[in-house]
Amino acid sequence: MPALFRAKITMPGFWVNSTLLSYAICRCTVAFVWFYQGLVPKLLNQHEDELAMTMAIGLSRSGAETMATIGGVLEIVISVAVLAYWRHRWPLLLTVAAMVGLLDFVALFQPVLLGAAFNPVTTNVAVMALSVVGLCLLP
Repeated sequence: MPALFRAKITMPGFWVNSTLLSYAICRCTVAFVWFYQGLVPKLLNQHEDELAMTMAIGLSRSGAETMATIGGVLEIVISVAVLAYWRHRWPLLLTVAAMVGLLDFVALFQPVLLGAAFNPVTTNVAVMALSVVGLCLLP
């Protein structure tokens, strides 16, 4: 293996070189994504793509708006749980399961979104990966 890949970069300071910092970054990023996705495209500005996904299962526009509101609140609750239950595995396990389920939902009912810019594939896979890393680093 080339020396470039064997070199370990270290910096002085407890936080910089600790697995606790990596864990905190994973956990806080997962919480941020849940919070943002619940607040911005569902509660503050009900995005047309969000509504289209729900209307694709047969709901009316008002039903889709209600579901978006409920979904937004649930996502914010999960965000809070990811932070509040800092040393528990279940919020990260729930995140992994939810990302798989939500990606399957999009693939079944709005597959056109899978090829869009900033699509659910990249977001969901990244959040799943951060959750798995967080689970591996759980103190």
